[in-house]
Amino acid sequence: MTQKQTSRTTRRKAGSYTIHDVAALAGVSSITVSRYFNSPEKVSVALRERLREIIDRIGYVPSQVAGGLASGHGRVVCAVMQNIASATFADLVKGMTDELQASGLQLLLANAQYSQELEEQAIRTFVGWHPTALILTRHDHTPAAEAMLRALNIPVIEAWGLVPGRPFHQVGFPHIETGAILARHFLEQGATRIQFVMSHTTEDFRAKQRAQGYAQAMASAGLKADVQVIAQDDEFEAGAMGIEALSRLAANCRPQALIFANDNMAAGAILHAPACNLVLPRDCAIAGFGDASISARLRPALTTLRPARYQIGQHAARTVLQQLTLGPARDNTVVEDLLPCELVIRESSQLHL
Repeated sequence: MTQKQTSRTTRRKAGSYTIHDVAALAGVSSITVSRYFNSPEKVSVALRERLREIIDRIGYVPSQVAGGLASGHGRVVCAVMQNIASATFADLVKGMTDELQASGLQLLLANAQYSQELEEQAIRTFVGWHPTALILTRHDHTPAAEAMLRALNIPVIEAWGLVPGRPFHQVGFPHIETGAILARHFLEQGATRIQFVMSHTTEDFRAKQRAQGYAQAMASAGLKADVQVIAQDDEFEAGAMGIEALSRLAANCRPQALIFANDNMAAGAILHAPACNLVLPRDCAIAGFGDASISARLRPALTTLRPARYQIGQHAARTVLQQLTLGPARDNTVVEDLLPCELVIRESSQLHL
């Protein structure tokens, strides 16, 4: 066997090194190496430099599983997003990541696709990894998931929505109220025929909550609610279909204002309106939800509600860190951190009665 062949057979993969190997190379105990990762301030500067050189050279990666079993929890904060591909949840994730960056904790994500069952599977998997904390983006869990969460002895944060009375920390805003805010915006301008339009994506329970808030505001004004569900999953196409349906109605009985479940639907309506011989907002006022990047650039520019997406993620992670700082001293007090939406009024919602 040649020298080159011998070197190849004795070379070890990074994942095969153990904490004991690092300790032996550095001439210290395994406990000291563990302290380097978990409490580096307790290790001298000179020893930190020596350990860093050895770890970089051999490519050692500490086992999160072993660390979790030893300490009762790992070094990860697990979060379940409802739609990880959306800009909304991307901003949430960035807020969480930025806040956790200096803490040494890593964010691990799962995508539930608005499914309670997929969320339950993600929670079950995450719990097996002994996470430091869990951040969830819904409050209506399956009974099994709810039971798992109540049995945990780690911070559990329900972010994005805010539902008082829950046993877990809340960071966000009540979605029912957002629908009412948009309805009142049109009611205060004198509108009596206001329609709420949502797509066929029935899994989006937040849109249903906004529709509920709209309906409550209409009832409080003594008016009949009109919620339309477009049989189309694509949000832009659903918005286009909604405005086309309105164009077929006589001017004296068509809705004076449309509230779309999100800005994508509203954008679809605005872009398709000229093909329907409609001039917005003269023929119909429009509002959306989310303040997507396209909203201010539409013509007419879209009135919408702007949720504090980044700040909600940031505050959720901050709540985790605050609870971890309290440690065993934390009591059963539940944090309710309200971050309300901002109503951004633009040209699209100006009524012409």
